[in-house]
Order: sequence, then C-alpha cells, then structure tokens
Amino acid sequence: MNKEILGNLLRDALNPEFLEIDDRTEAHSGHASSGDGGHYEVRIVSSRFAGLAPLARHRLVNTVTDPVRQEIHALSIKAYSPEEFAAQNPPKTPRPTIALNVL
Repeated sequence: MNKEILGNLLRDALNPEFLEIDDRTEAHSGHASSGDGGHYEVRIVSSRFAGLAPLARHRLVNTVTDPVRQEIHALSIKAYSPEEFAAQNPPKTPRPTIALNVL
C-alpha cells in the first residue's frame, strides 16, 4: 500500500480542507515489531470533526481506513476541525516596511 491509496480513502470519506500524509515506513524498517505494514502519520482538517472528541475523530479515521488496515502497521492521527486548525496556524502577516528619509 502507499500513501496515495490512504489519501484517496480519507478524501472520499471526509472531504478534508487539508490533508498531509507522511510515509514513515523507512524510518522503522528492520524493527522487530514493524511487521509487514507501513507506518504513516496523518494530519487532517475536516468539518466532519467539529464537535467530536479526539477519540471519536480517531475512530472515524480508523473506520475510513479499515479497508486497508491489514496493510498498516502504525497510523499516527492528528485530526482537527477547521476552526481548531486556523487557531493553531494563524495566517502570517507581513512585517511592516519602514522607510527612513535622511536629509
């Protein structure tokens, strides 16, 4: 499995405003507990998470990814509502430019 398949499942089911998937499998290769599945980190922002507790969000993501669960060894999930994500990532404002006129 690859992260594109995982991404397609999440996009189709949760219509995220933001989705980032990091394939961390290489960092875990050779570990005795790594098994045959991949290691993935998911950061996702969806209005479907509004009003849900973190555990409910993780359960929702796990339900969506259930069809490929056998191919995943580890899945780290960071799930945010759009409002939470915006509060944690405020837009960057440009620094004001100061012009000095020296006579």
